[in-house]
Amino acid sequence: MRILLFGKTRNVARLVEDPAEDLRLAGHEVSVFPYRATKLTKTLDPWLLSERLGVPLAGMLQRRVETFRPDLIVAFGPFHWLPPVVFGRLKNRPPMVAWIGDLFGPDMGGTAALFDVVAYTDTGMLALHKQFGFSSAGAFLPLAATRGATADAAARNDRLAFVASATEHRRALLALVFEPIALFGPDWPKAPELAHHIRDGRKIGGKELARIYASHLGALNIRHEHNVINGLNQRHFAPYVVGTPVVADAQGDIERCFEPGREIFIYRDAAELNAVQAELRASPDKARQVGLAGQRRVLAEHTYAHRIEALAAMAGVQASR
Repeated sequence: MRILLFGKTRNVARLVEDPAEDLRLAGHEVSVFPYRATKLTKTLDPWLLSERLGVPLAGMLQRRVETFRPDLIVAFGPFHWLPPVVFGRLKNRPPMVAWIGDLFGPDMGGTAALFDVVAYTDTGMLALHKQFGFSSAGAFLPLAATRGATADAAARNDRLAFVASATEHRRALLALVFEPIALFGPDWPKAPELAHHIRDGRKIGGKELARIYASHLGALNIRHEHNVINGLNQRHFAPYVVGTPVVADAQGDIERCFEPGREIFIYRDAAELNAVQAELRASPDKARQVGLAGQRRVLAEHTYAHRIEALAAMAGVQASR
């Protein structure tokens, strides 16, 4: 299958690069069309949202479609950055789908209508799609991992690793966690209440992320309170590629993807997180068993190739390789 991926590149989430990598590993042909040239600063985003620059962008996209001749176009998160003029001007296009992972309002109905299918990483967002009466087909499609995010085998320390931004909810929860957790990200050193944790203020790249997961007892996940309703993020899936178990708060969509206790560890508050962490440090073999069970599940069902192939089927495209 020939797939054109359209979205923001070179950001920390790698929501274009990782799917592209995994699709290629699965034998698909992939072309990436960044909505903003990678050498341009983010300060140009408001201009790129205007019709004045959207029209040339539409022309560039049209030429890419004509030369690459994709079977499917996938746009990542277009509600908040895509000027409708871009996709609204495409001619003789293949099926187009959008994949949405951020909250939105009823004003996004016009953009949603440009796509044959709009998939959401969160069942709560799918409910909003229906509540707002968007005309395009809606579907639930959680995030995933790329099989390319591997790392050399390494000795594991006895800590959980959390690679994420430092939101108010995350800081408040971690302040109540007793044992040190390795926190990675630029904002953590600015949180004095977390001085008992191990704080690394660097931005973490894709390959380094895999090495971090591979060298820790487990991967902690704490929801971003402003971005989710029920859904999961990449941290629910990526650690399993290197066999690292995930310790996650009780999001509503977890049991749609994993079996708690066998493939993932769940907590509901700081007391339960402290208990899970103590259990894993006392029983590293159990952590290893859950990590391997989760790895089997992710590689069998939760890679980006699985997700894009599912999107293709929703849009009526046969996912040939």
